Amino acid sequence: MSQFGDAIAALVGQSPSERIGAIKAAVADNLRAADSRLKVDTTDHFNHSFVPDLILSWPGQTEKRRVFLRTSYRIGDLLRDVDLLAGDKPILMPLVPMLEQEHADASALHERTRESRTLVADPYGLEAFVKGRDAAPVVGLLTHAILQGGRGVITTRRAREISGQVAAGFSGARNAAYEATSTALAVGESNLDPHRASQLNRLLHALWIGSGAPPSEFPGGNGATVSLDEEALRFVLELPDLEDDAFWRRLGLSLTTSRLCQLIDFPANANLQRLLKYSAHRLTAKACRLITTSEHPPSAAPRWSITSSTLTLHLPRYRIHFAPRSVTELPENTSIHQTVSAAELKRRADTAGVDVAEVRLSNGDATVTYASIERPDVAQDDFLGAIAALLSNGFVATVKVQIGNGSRSVRCSFDTRTGAGNGNARFLLAELATIAAPLLSPTRDDDLMNIRSATSSGSAETDLT
Repeated sequence: MSQFGDAIAALVGQSPSERIGAIKAAVADNLRAADSRLKVDTTDHFNHSFVPDLILSWPGQTEKRRVFLRTSYRIGDLLRDVDLLAGDKPILMPLVPMLEQEHADASALHERTRESRTLVADPYGLEAFVKGRDAAPVVGLLTHAILQGGRGVITTRRAREISGQVAAGFSGARNAAYEATSTALAVGESNLDPHRASQLNRLLHALWIGSGAPPSEFPGGNGATVSLDEEALRFVLELPDLEDDAFWRRLGLSLTTSRLCQLIDFPANANLQRLLKYSAHRLTAKACRLITTSEHPPSAAPRWSITSSTLTLHLPRYRIHFAPRSVTELPENTSIHQTVSAAELKRRADTAGVDVAEVRLSNGDATVTYASIERPDVAQDDFLGAIAALLSNGFVATVKVQIGNGSRSVRCSFDTRTGAGNGNARFLLAELATIAAPLLSPTRDDDLMNIRSATSSGSAETDLT
């Protein structure tokens, strides 16, 4: 017997209210086993005509899905449920194993559930997905998509069938096998709403392109892109064996910092390093912040991660957080603030080869802003030190650095150790990091070399493809 069946069989002798609570708990466990990321909320109703028994939601998403438990599998009753509830795209879940049936009513149920984006599935079919996921991890992505946007009738046999087809299609796409890939695409079109079917399409297309096969030969046509949503991107990054540089190079062509940061938190695994190796040079951000750390030994190579919804570069003495849209996305800087003198700013700017266009000095009470039309780099101006001396213990509060010959500039705040632009300005990661890091923190030549390598490596090779 299945795990869900065992839980139901153990309910003998309990009161009706206890049995209802236990049934809902068993179903909730069954759903979480199928998709560990979902949240399950229960209502006070059971087997109600139009009030759900359970409500499913997922972190970071506003979309929810209502689950209506049914004590039997009567096709006529389910057809009436579809007519009543279909506008909400629900999940109708019989608590008994559904049998494959071949007659007019069964065909009508299949057709109407697909048209209305209603899913009919029982806990036993979900257990089949779990077993399929144990054999092929990509089935977990399919199961997640089924619960979020699945449609049609999925019996245990059907769950096994489409799990195998998607697993075969995943391997097929990586090896440019047309038939297996095409069958997996058909599974998505038949069993998922258009949004989730498109997600599966993009994943298979990305794997197909990564195999080196021509995009025009992909079964889904060449209109698909390799831009993956958060779930598919996470899935690909968590794979243990994608050591194909060509795949990561092509996947990075449509990558954005915002899309990466949707992962919220992701470790510095090997796949993420491969992806950033070929895409970091074209990524942009609104702001960055330096946070002192001792988590890396002095000889450690720079590593990328996603930390607190920011793209993060880990270096031996500090890490640099990049925010895609706003300074408010950056984590708080809890480091002890140390003031920087005009002389120290001069040394740092000279080491980094950065021309400082404007300096704001402060002594805690008064502030003075110094800029010069005639001098492109006021940090090297002896007059700056004289102004700081007149302020009595004056220190550097902020500096502004122009980007190229244009109007864009990066303003660095020494109090918060933040580099950012004004308005809607966005900067390449290399632009932000190679300005902010050496100015806001004492930086050695090898530190600057690591930053430049991490934010610019692969650019020449990628642009040639």
